[in-house]
Amino acid sequence: MEKEKNKKEKEILDNIDRAINELVYEKTQIIKAYNYYHGKRDPEQFRHLEENYGIGTPTSVEFIPLVRKHVDVLIGEYLSTPVLPRVSCKDSETLSNIERDKQLEINSQIVFELNNHLKNTLYNSISGDPNSTDKEVEARLNELKESIDRNFISEYEIAGQNIVDWSMQSRIIDFANQRKLLLTDLLVSGTSYYKVYPSPTNTGVVLKVLNPLNTFIDRNPESPYLKYSARSVVREYLTKDQILAKYGDYLSKDDLEEIDTLQDYSVDGSATTYLRSYDSITGNTMSDGILGGFEVTPLLPYERNTSKYFRVFPCYEVEWLKSEKENGKFVVNRYEGVRIGTNIYIPKGKVENITRSIDDDRSASLSVNGLFYSDRNGDPFSLLIKTANLQDKNDVLHFYRDNVISEAGGVGDWLDIAHLPKFLGSDVTERLMKWKAYKKSGIALIDSSQEGLQMANTTFGGYDDTIKLQTIQAIDLAIQRNEETCSMITGVFREKLGGIEQKDAVTNVQVGVRQSTYITKQYYQIMDLLTREILIDILNLSKVVFKNGISGTLILGEKLNKIFTALPEHYSFTDYDIHIADSAEVIKEQETIKQLGMELTKGGLVDPETLIEIITSTGLTKMKENVKTSITKKKTENDQLGKLSQQVQQLDQQLKQTSSEAEKLQKEVESLNAEKLKLEKDKLEFQKQLEWFKAKDQSSYNEQKLEWEKKRVQLEGLQLLDNNKNNDEIRNE
Repeated sequence: MEKEKNKKEKEILDNIDRAINELVYEKTQIIKAYNYYHGKRDPEQFRHLEENYGIGTPTSVEFIPLVRKHVDVLIGEYLSTPVLPRVSCKDSETLSNIERDKQLEINSQIVFELNNHLKNTLYNSISGDPNSTDKEVEARLNELKESIDRNFISEYEIAGQNIVDWSMQSRIIDFANQRKLLLTDLLVSGTSYYKVYPSPTNTGVVLKVLNPLNTFIDRNPESPYLKYSARSVVREYLTKDQILAKYGDYLSKDDLEEIDTLQDYSVDGSATTYLRSYDSITGNTMSDGILGGFEVTPLLPYERNTSKYFRVFPCYEVEWLKSEKENGKFVVNRYEGVRIGTNIYIPKGKVENITRSIDDDRSASLSVNGLFYSDRNGDPFSLLIKTANLQDKNDVLHFYRDNVISEAGGVGDWLDIAHLPKFLGSDVTERLMKWKAYKKSGIALIDSSQEGLQMANTTFGGYDDTIKLQTIQAIDLAIQRNEETCSMITGVFREKLGGIEQKDAVTNVQVGVRQSTYITKQYYQIMDLLTREILIDILNLSKVVFKNGISGTLILGEKLNKIFTALPEHYSFTDYDIHIADSAEVIKEQETIKQLGMELTKGGLVDPETLIEIITSTGLTKMKENVKTSITKKKTENDQLGKLSQQVQQLDQQLKQTSSEAEKLQKEVESLNAEKLKLEKDKLEFQKQLEWFKAKDQSSYNEQKLEWEKKRVQLEGLQLLDNNKNNDEIRNE
């Protein structure tokens, strides 16, 4: 048993050494691509121009970035388009469960609808109202079936979608920044590598972008995905402390002692080595340039600005796939191992928790994944390498232009020293300075009495060493043509670089943007494919890491968050596929919607506030919703405005009729007022006469009463005078 174990371990160690020896090499061409992206060139490449065979030149060949801005525009434009993945299930078992759940949902809704219809029918029977027809119920049920069939989302898809959305927003996974690094690697080197693996505590997912200079794949030519390759080696340079932190639990006592005895070594970061880089099969040089094939490159692809001494040791993580017979059938398993330096090995062996497809449970893949942006021969297509000659040409043209300017002179005359007037001084220098001063003041002196042949000091017609404008224009035109050639390769024309001039017509700008979209579409397509692979790998690893389910928070807007819970039975045994909309088409539609929004705003169909939301929206769906909502709102407002206008017209007609009737009533009122005034006048006259009659009657009454009083007084006097006591009182009747 021990012998079998040792044999198995020796086989693993042999596989580790074989993979490292066969796959690991110095990627000189990719180093050059990254140097060009970061503005560095081999220091000896143009030394022969700068030294000019010992004569020397006033200027040197400087690195003026030409291609980097094109790469940055591609990355920036792509990253400005939000990722909107849509998760779907593809394994047969899950699809059957989804169909069953959908049918159950339809049956449940139909039962609910029929119960409501039955209740309404009973109520109508009691109240005496007519019953609804069967056709209306049937139409409602058909509409319900179509709605559920069209909009039904299963719990499997919801769980997968929530995990994917959470992964893109997770700070630990850092999807946005990692994606930017991958896209940069893809365009600069033509390769991109990443690895999705569990966190050290096995409770989370880690997305790590691998350095293309230190990642080596035994690529499977039948698949564009690197995870289906046979072997992979990932090289890292770690310090002793980092080695112990990462691999300490796997090291034996002897290994720990050997790590302690490792001698620190220093590497001078400024040291360089001449590399004769050529293809071992064809014998052709693997890099371009005047000195292609004899490049001067840094010894290591790291630059140490703080110190030239760094103590790191190479660590190799090796993976390979192997077919083995298990339970009577061949199954592909993944093996892993680590080599530290040259003598320390960690034979991890076969990986147990590996994600397999439900429909193909015999296959396996590497944890290292990525894509090659390659040509038909399978070689990586690097924008920096393919445009390196244009970068060199750009720098040489600038060099010659600056050199011409620096060596330029002025306009002057030839002067014969022998004919300078001697009376200006005894020294030649003194005579020359005085003669020059007199000439500046407008007097060029000649001494005709001086011995020898007298002639003008300007023997020849003079000289002109100034720069001709045509020379600078010719070099600038060559630089411009070189940049246009670069744009034809990268697909980033000056319209996207912000080089639009006032003389450019709108049609020309639109044509330039459209041509750029056609060229860059292939870049964006493979970027979408790479993004899709990352999300699928994260989703597959979640099945292993989150065995008990996962809960998290999704940010849906500025003030809207959603807490979700994904149960393991809804994603742990499901094969997922992810669809991402074509970024090139999304970008094109976004530009079209922005232009359309401006035109609609001019026409009054969209509010200026909505136009601002359209321009600042990051998602195509959001832009479409804003435009549709605004148009619907405007349409509703216009319909309401039309109705209000009709009502205003009706009210205006009613107002005219009312005004006419009011005029008639006013006339009637005036007539009634006149009659009222007449009646008031007659009333006053009648009251006056009545008062007069009352006063006259009162006066007559008072006179009669006074006469009666007089007679009574006379009678009483007569009664008192007749001496009869019995009639002293007078009856007052």
